[in-house]
Amino acid sequence: MSLYLDNKLNRFKLRHTWMEIVLQKLPPIAMTETPLYTKTAPSHIIHSDTPPQPPPHESELPVKAPVPKPTRSVQRSKTVRNLENASNKMRGLFKKQSSKDVDNSKPESAATPAREILGVSSAVERNRPSFSTAHSYEPGTSQERATVKDDSKRPLSYNVERYDYAFRSNPDPSSMASLPSSETEKTDSPTSHSPTSTNKKQPDEEPAADSPEIEELRRELEKVNEAIERVRKETALEAEKKHELQNEFEEARRNCQAREMEYAQIEHSFFEQTRAVRATDDDLSTIRDSFKLLKYSITRMIMTLNKKADKKKATEKLVATWPKLSVVEPNAELEPPQINLLAEKLIHEHLVQSIFRCPIYPGLPINDAYSSLSRWLVEHESKFSVRLRQQMAAIVAKSAKDSELHTTAQAEKRRIVEKIYNDLAEIYHPFILENDAAVDEEKRYSSKITDIVDKAMKLAIAMRGQEVDISMLDIEEGKQPFDEETMADVKGKTTGIVRFCICPAFVGRDGEHGFVEKGKVVLSS
Repeated sequence: MSLYLDNKLNRFKLRHTWMEIVLQKLPPIAMTETPLYTKTAPSHIIHSDTPPQPPPHESELPVKAPVPKPTRSVQRSKTVRNLENASNKMRGLFKKQSSKDVDNSKPESAATPAREILGVSSAVERNRPSFSTAHSYEPGTSQERATVKDDSKRPLSYNVERYDYAFRSNPDPSSMASLPSSETEKTDSPTSHSPTSTNKKQPDEEPAADSPEIEELRRELEKVNEAIERVRKETALEAEKKHELQNEFEEARRNCQAREMEYAQIEHSFFEQTRAVRATDDDLSTIRDSFKLLKYSITRMIMTLNKKADKKKATEKLVATWPKLSVVEPNAELEPPQINLLAEKLIHEHLVQSIFRCPIYPGLPINDAYSSLSRWLVEHESKFSVRLRQQMAAIVAKSAKDSELHTTAQAEKRRIVEKIYNDLAEIYHPFILENDAAVDEEKRYSSKITDIVDKAMKLAIAMRGQEVDISMLDIEEGKQPFDEETMADVKGKTTGIVRFCICPAFVGRDGEHGFVEKGKVVLSS
């Protein structure tokens, strides 16, 4: 119940505040000292036969004098009655009094507590215009009486809303005369019930249809419509262009995907064909590593024979092998370091002559025929020589172990191994023969030489399978100066004349690729 009363009180405060604002906007009128909200009008007004005088601001207007009417009882306005009822309710809520102590016969004393409860300040009360009387005159016409009757039946919120609407629509105080009779009773004096149609301001006349302002607005509207139509057409064109570009993009993407698939197939076919042509999976880098490993294997084996040679027999053998190579003075013997270097040179020379200078592979009966055909193709500037060489190497590499080709190659390998072994056994007599007779087969020098020859033959077939033709670079001993790009001295020298070459240089160039394996030389002191 208390919540309901609080809500009612808040709504009443809001409505009364709006009424106070509307009343403050009214122009001040000269008033008498008659107290506000009296139940009955003063006796000199009720019983007087003199008609009420118009207010000063309407004195100049022609106003028809009101017809005197018989004395009647004063009717209080609906707002005054509502305020009195609210004040009575508030006294009952906030004052500790019984219903018997409440005096409903004194609306003047009840107005003050109501204002205090509603929170109306004294400043607002002072600014509020005072009324000369609370007397309510009966409307003159039947229509006005019907309006008053209808307004009295409506709730207080309806009147407050009409005050608010009237003030927001036309804040001019003169427009308050257009309010219903129930509202004007609280703001106008009795004389204000005279016709007020002359006081109302006539609304501004609308400009003519052919005025310059209307024409200007029409022209601007036409320009806006033209701009809208132009933008609409441009938008349609852009949308059509976008659709065409999207179609072109989709077509280009499909073509690109098709090209990528074709490229992938071509690449796959190329790799398959290259793999089929290439004899091994080696490339230039692995071939270079294989060369280094081969040289290291030969040097390591010779180091195990250091100081094991018969100087006299070794000198005779080496001088007979290279009669033009002045490696020793006449009637003199070679020292062990010189014997080791010349023995290493002898092994490399056997490998070069029997394996690396072979056109295709050692032991093949077609080596001579291929050599003649390859020279003929090169002379006629045909690129088929490279493809032919690769194909021949691939056939050799993929031959079966029980095939005639493999059997012939193995026989040639045994011949090379035997020749190298006999030369070393003659130089290092009798150490090699005695050692091989006393140790296991894996530790024999024959097995070590066989391993070296196997590495050389694998390296040769890998070289034949490359697109780059790797060949040996001959070095003229005793005459050619040292070349740092293609040579390396055993003692690290960088200048001088090449005394003899231990291992030749291997070079391969085709414009795009380059391969150089430096030769091992001994410079003259």
